Amino acid sequence: IINPYLTAPNAELLFDAELKKVYDFLLEILPSPEPVYLFMRRYDYLNAKLILKAEFLGVDISDRLSHMGTIEPKKLLTYITDRNFEELPEILTEAIEESLDAFNLTRDPQIIDFILDKACYKNMQSDAKKYQDPFLIDLIKKLTDIANIRIIIRTGLLGQSEEFLKKALIEAGSFSIDAPFNLTEQNWNEFINILEEADLKTLSSKLAKAFENKHSISEIEKILDDYIISFLKPSKFTTLGLDPVIAYLFLKETEIKNARLIITGIINKIPQETVKERLRMSYA
Repeated sequence: IINPYLTAPNAELLFDAELKKVYDFLLEILPSPEPVYLFMRRYDYLNAKLILKAEFLGVDISDRLSHMGTIEPKKLLTYITDRNFEELPEILTEAIEESLDAFNLTRDPQIIDFILDKACYKNMQSDAKKYQDPFLIDLIKKLTDIANIRIIIRTGLLGQSEEFLKKALIEAGSFSIDAPFNLTEQNWNEFINILEEADLKTLSSKLAKAFENKHSISEIEKILDDYIISFLKPSKFTTLGLDPVIAYLFLKETEIKNARLIITGIINKIPQETVKERLRMSYA
């Protein structure tokens, strides 16, 4: 039974609290925190984006910052506001400085997203290599692929320029980001071929069907998220290594994403069948 007084902001607080428990649990049971920090750093970059945009827009977002990162949000806000980056990781520092310079030149807040998103993946790739775990390295590569595919599809559907696309794409995935991705309904096949050549055939076949049937962006997003869960599923049979631990983290994130879809559907009176179609694959 859903609380009739439940609102979207209240639900988000519940989701954040649940996810925080997951991260705290993993930090407690693992001998090294680094594999968990790798994924927690995503929230440092998210917070940095919010702080920079808020500064340029002249608004206060201190109550919207995530507490899931490796850097306490109030400290990160102070570091960026005071331009004191000595305590920050090198990759994050470089991205913040680049964002400041780029925004001053373009006055386009979207450039902040491009720069910090790229840096976030670069940071995860670097951390995975340092930890020298093949599973972790492979997972980050697949996450990079999914991020790039999502960017390519969105820019294609929105009719955005090749220049815009090149600014957003992330290096070190399975396929070259130097290929021309000026996508239209007529040349989706070229993109599918690129994915097949990059050993992403399972994913490419599902995307090809989605394009052919003119599926919505939300349906395509589900295909991309389910691809990662499918990759992680064999980990439940693994008893040693990081595989089952990281798979557990993504399972919990997927559960929370599904709960968010359900709650949002109820609040906005979205038909049950529509919500059901959008739910991500379970780990069972």
